[in-house]
Amino acid sequence: MISLFGIISAVVAVVSIIAMVLHFRLMQKRGAVDEALASINDILYAITEYDDDNEEAPAATSEEIEEAARAYNDAVKIYNEYISRFPGKIIALVVGFKKEEVFCLR
Repeated sequence: MISLFGIISAVVAVVSIIAMVLHFRLMQKRGAVDEALASINDILYAITEYDDDNEEAPAATSEEIEEAARAYNDAVKIYNEYISRFPGKIIALVVGFKKEEVFCLR
């Protein structure tokens, strides 16, 4: 015969596993946002270290910034969408994650 305590323990275990999986998925999405932002920061740092003798660098850097900004904005859209729906919304509230703003080039 199954006891009430056994049923409650099983439900808690299942909910805990689901919460861990959802938390992992949220951290993956958050990690993509952080990686894309780091890429933008790396490019912006390269601009500050720009050598005036190299005339091709600004065009290449401009393209790199646009590409990195697109990657960041794509990651932010996926992340924001995930934390605006159930169950990601619950996990984001618990962890303290908030919506991110997209990167504007102009």
